[in-house]
Amino acid sequence: MKRIHNKDDILQAGLDLVMSRGFNATGVEAVLKQANVPKGSFYNFFSSKEEFSLAIIDKFVNARLEIFSPIFGDKSIPPLDRVKKSFETLIEIFEADGCSKGCLLGNLGQEMADQSENVRKRLEESLREWSAAVSRLLLQAQREKAIAADLEAGMLAENLIASFQGALLRSKVKKSAAPLRDFIHLYFDRFLA
Repeated sequence: MKRIHNKDDILQAGLDLVMSRGFNATGVEAVLKQANVPKGSFYNFFSSKEEFSLAIIDKFVNARLEIFSPIFGDKSIPPLDRVKKSFETLIEIFEADGCSKGCLLGNLGQEMADQSENVRKRLEESLREWSAAVSRLLLQAQREKAIAADLEAGMLAENLIASFQGALLRSKVKKSAAPLRDFIHLYFDRFLA
C-alpha cells in the first residue's frame, strides 16, 4: 500500500470518499485508512473536520476550473456554445462515474448548508464564481446577438446552474444521464436557440 505524505493526497482521498459516501458518512478514520496516514498527520494539516471540508471544496473547485478554463477561454467557439460545452463536459464526467457521484457543490449543499455556516458560505462563493463565469459568456452571446438582449445574464446563469444541479440530482436517482441530456436539449436547442 502506498504511503501518502502530503496534504493534497489526503485531500484527494477525502474527496473520493465524500463524493461516493457523503460528508457526514465519511469519518476521519475512513479518510486516514484510505490515505494510509496516521491520525497525527491528518491533524497537522487540518484542525477540524469542518476545515477539511472547506479544503475539499477548494480542491474540487480548482479541478473544475482546470476543466472550464480552456472551454470558457476558447474564442474559436461562440460564447453560448462554450457554455453548452461546459455542461456537456460535466455530463461526460458524471457518466464516466457511472451516473453516481454528481457534483460536490450540489451534494454538500443538500447535506451541509444547514449544518455549517462556513461550509454554506464556501459553497455559495463557489457557485457564485461559477455563475459569474457563465454570465460573462452569456453577456458576450448577447453582444453577438446569439441570445435575446432583454434576458438578464446573471439571472440566466444562476438558473442554468440551478437547473443543471436539479437535473443532476434526478440523474443520480434514475442512474441515467437522460435528465441531463434533457437539460441540454431544452436550454440550448430550444429556449436559447
